[in-house]
Amino acid sequence: MAAAMLAGCSASSGGVSSQGDSPPFHAGFSAAGYATIRSAPPAPFTPAEPVEPQPPTAEEIAAGKQFQRVADFQNSVMDEVSALQDRLRRAERGNFVSVYYENEGDPSVVFQFLRAGPATLRKYTQHPRFFGKTVRWSMEQMMADADWMWATFGDDRVMQSSGIGASQVDAYISVSEADFRALVKRKGVTIPESVTLHFNTAPVVPINNPPRPAIEDDAVPSIAAPHIRIFPRADRPQGSVNLIESRVLITLEDGCFRAPDRDNALVLFPLGAQLFVDSDNYLAFASDGWPGYARVGEAVTFTGSVNEVSTPELVGPIHAACGSSTVIAVGGTASAAASSAQDAVSSRASTVRSLRSSYGIDADQAERAVVWLERRQAAQPVQRDENGIALPPLPVGAYLNSPPRPVMDAAECPPGSSPQQFICRTPEGWMRPLPDWLKEFLEQDR
Repeated sequence: MAAAMLAGCSASSGGVSSQGDSPPFHAGFSAAGYATIRSAPPAPFTPAEPVEPQPPTAEEIAAGKQFQRVADFQNSVMDEVSALQDRLRRAERGNFVSVYYENEGDPSVVFQFLRAGPATLRKYTQHPRFFGKTVRWSMEQMMADADWMWATFGDDRVMQSSGIGASQVDAYISVSEADFRALVKRKGVTIPESVTLHFNTAPVVPINNPPRPAIEDDAVPSIAAPHIRIFPRADRPQGSVNLIESRVLITLEDGCFRAPDRDNALVLFPLGAQLFVDSDNYLAFASDGWPGYARVGEAVTFTGSVNEVSTPELVGPIHAACGSSTVIAVGGTASAAASSAQDAVSSRASTVRSLRSSYGIDADQAERAVVWLERRQAAQPVQRDENGIALPPLPVGAYLNSPPRPVMDAAECPPGSSPQQFICRTPEGWMRPLPDWLKEFLEQDR
């Protein structure tokens, strides 16, 4: 198949050849038939207009009231709980375990003991919302058992996460229960009694599922498979990530996926990633019709850090196919260009809503105010740093996120407003005084 598709190719610079006027998925091909894609335009994308916030439902109102009840209760007993906890650690050493706030129903505080929990607590307090509870495991024991789980199964990469609850260790397993039980049997170990196993994480993955050659991979379309050496994906769910946004340019070089803006590292994609050829004949990630998908040759964006991969089961097949380079993991395959376009639309809508809710102007006037401010900002002289590099203009949102200066005296507030948490507000809640730029706009918008 590869030979047939390469018929008529002519050599080009860099050892890459192109096929006629319309090569498959806009790629160049080496003599061996492997594809190279160094750039691609983003797919057409229409940002979605954010919907107006809806009034809170009865359930949301009730949840808000419960949250406030919990907050008020915790604030009222926090000092007493802290003092009692310190006392119990000294007086009930070897018996007192921990304390936690119970937020369901009537808020309360639960003090946990290894022996005679209710009776022990009543020796120290008669508070009607403080309750003693008897538990089986000390905090030290549960921490040791959690550490044992990671030490025993960490190298097998079957532990997705763990946590120490009120009276047990919760271990979340990423493989099926049958696979995990078989692993436990092979190791000849016994799970500690304090550990509760959870197998409801999604998706459940095979215990052994290394990356395979593209020609054997169902996630690679048949038209592309002969021209890609490997499309490697993680074999486990991603788990918790840092709350930062990352961008990585993904290219295809001689059949291998690389990140030229990351020292040309090889790339490991997230579990579940797929390739397809879109309606414009570009090789892309996800599936046709998926809004905001990225094409091979453009930057992807995702939440989380860009980390180097060293797991032998993952790195080994990649190195075997593409050579011994650094391998990095990307956490998603959304188009950075589409994401930026959506962010711009969402940010503008948020800016308009902020104007309306902060200063009490109507929707049409808020739209005109944003347009006016954008034009004014664009007309400002270019500012440069000490190295002569042009600085971007101050975003419109920066004006709206700068509240009026705090006031300490009601006399400082404009007529018709009064201080509320150091900000002058009207009876309707609008902030005053209006910022200078908004005054200027309203004068000419009459």
